[in-house]
Amino acid sequence: MKKLLTLLATLSVAIVSADNSPTIFSKDRLVNVYDEFIHEEKEYLANTGLTSHVFPGRDPFAVPANPPPPPFKTGLLPIVLVNDSSYPDDEVYVVVTSGANNGASQGWGSIDISYGSNFGVVTIVPVAYGQSASQYTVTLSQLPRGSTGRVIYLNAINSGLVWFSMGSGLTMPVVNASGQPAIQHASPVDTSSSNYSIPFDQFEVAYVPGGNPPISIDATAVSFFGLPLYGYLAGATSGGSNCGLYQPRSYILSQLASAFSGAVESSEWNKLVLTSGGSNLRCLSPGQSIASAGFDKNYLDNSSSYGYSYLRDLWGQYIGPNVLNMQVGVTVPSTATYNYTGTTTSDSSTFVFTSSNGGPDVTFQALSTGPTYTGCTTYNILEGLNLVNPTNQPVAGTAADAVSKLFEEAIVAGILPMGSTTLSLSYLTSNQANYYKVNSLLTGSGQTTGPWYDLYSKALHALGVIYSFAYDDALWPNVLLGGPFVNNSTYVGITICKAN
Repeated sequence: MKKLLTLLATLSVAIVSADNSPTIFSKDRLVNVYDEFIHEEKEYLANTGLTSHVFPGRDPFAVPANPPPPPFKTGLLPIVLVNDSSYPDDEVYVVVTSGANNGASQGWGSIDISYGSNFGVVTIVPVAYGQSASQYTVTLSQLPRGSTGRVIYLNAINSGLVWFSMGSGLTMPVVNASGQPAIQHASPVDTSSSNYSIPFDQFEVAYVPGGNPPISIDATAVSFFGLPLYGYLAGATSGGSNCGLYQPRSYILSQLASAFSGAVESSEWNKLVLTSGGSNLRCLSPGQSIASAGFDKNYLDNSSSYGYSYLRDLWGQYIGPNVLNMQVGVTVPSTATYNYTGTTTSDSSTFVFTSSNGGPDVTFQALSTGPTYTGCTTYNILEGLNLVNPTNQPVAGTAADAVSKLFEEAIVAGILPMGSTTLSLSYLTSNQANYYKVNSLLTGSGQTTGPWYDLYSKALHALGVIYSFAYDDALWPNVLLGGPFVNNSTYVGITICKAN
């Protein structure tokens, strides 16, 4: 009843101040007031045990049902936001950010929360100095209802992120980045920030009319895991139509912590789990943890700490005549497939790849242990930075880009060294069952220490379909959902699962 009175009061003010505008007092407003009131009253009755809940709770370990189609708006991509977080709608906060837009480095998603024909529509506006996320953040309770959950409607968006936070909105100011205004995304590690103790996470979405495909979405933990988000794409033409994690947040974090504590080098892996008030708060990727002075920046090359160096072992196994055979596809300067053999220099410091069918030579920088973390080979690998030149990335699609990516993907999955077998994209996708295992080709204590693959990725992928590494699209292509945009048919669902 309180919500009904509030909404009626809002309508009354609108009518008084309408200045004869025919759009202020409308059928749309009355319909939404009625829907809000009826839903609220049904929930009150359900809480007394007299009736069932409007949206019955699910088994937290069961896969969420895909939300049914929402009301459509021509040309716009609906995203149904289903709240299964255990937080009420007015305590679940949403803000949308985008990549490059109208010459700006980034854009905000301005969400229309006024009743009317544009209710719930997200318009991308360029960022400007002085702005922050608070100007563009809404709660789920401010959004229109669909048949299940709430709905926002996206205009075209490139490199979009839908951010969710529990209990409070996120603080994300606009800062100076390379001479342009840019959003300072919420840091998962900054203990001095008001964001730190808030459970939050992000979901990636792109709607690019004319793109191939026009719709792309994925669940990501490339930087960190903070909330279980489960996605759905209606009309997906990709390998699947769902991605993400759906188990309770506390369970996922406990599973990650258990996996780390069981490692031989648990003292390092345990650093990935961040706590607040004595409880697990979120989990960082190794690269993110290195950048915040947590995880060992030389983990893959620190024999003084672990009695073994994975990178020295790997490089040492490819001193001629032993070679690493690789096959990569490139698109720059033109589409081609190149075969490479890789060997290291006699001192095992540098990897050189030579093509047998016309590709350019590719040479990695020599192994490095710093002194700064950005100069460490371990960090560059775990953060997905190119090994040819980590500070000046080669052009995407070139041979230097393709060779480095494939090499790093194989290290993260734990399948290097691999003897005489040819490493290729097709090999990766057909050998997922061999990811994240002790490599029998490692020498000495390499098989009894570590692990020397990405344990963070292993623990997450044991729970569901989610990206955990910068180039996970090659290791786990089923995470990226894609498809066409069809009016009155295509929509996205994001279920915010148990957040406690």
